[in-house]
Amino acid sequence: MGWGNYTRVFLIDSTPQVNATTLKKCVGTLPGFIRLSKSLAVNPYHVAQVRRKGDRCADVLVDGTWLPVSRRRVTPVVKHLQEIQGARLKGLIHFRVLTQTNGSQSPMTYMGPVA
Repeated sequence: MGWGNYTRVFLIDSTPQVNATTLKKCVGTLPGFIRLSKSLAVNPYHVAQVRRKGDRCADVLVDGTWLPVSRRRVTPVVKHLQEIQGARLKGLIHFRVLTQTNGSQSPMTYMGPVA
């Protein structure tokens, strides 16, 4: 968790630790971590579930805590989690692409569950 010029690191087996570097530098040294927002990053292998709230809103469940995904990062985070965790991750099973019928416009992606 970014905390100004400091980073709070939450480990599974201990209390939070404070690091005197920015979140950007910490994530750069930790391969595989993904940014959920400007102030949050997570190890994708600890994400248990993704909860969608419309087209551009999502939360991820990590160790019993729901963490918000920023609006601009929803699509990249969901795609990255799908590639890494596949069918093990709940909430990412049924997705579809809706295409617009106007000839010159590009396809619009809908990342919600299929009804």
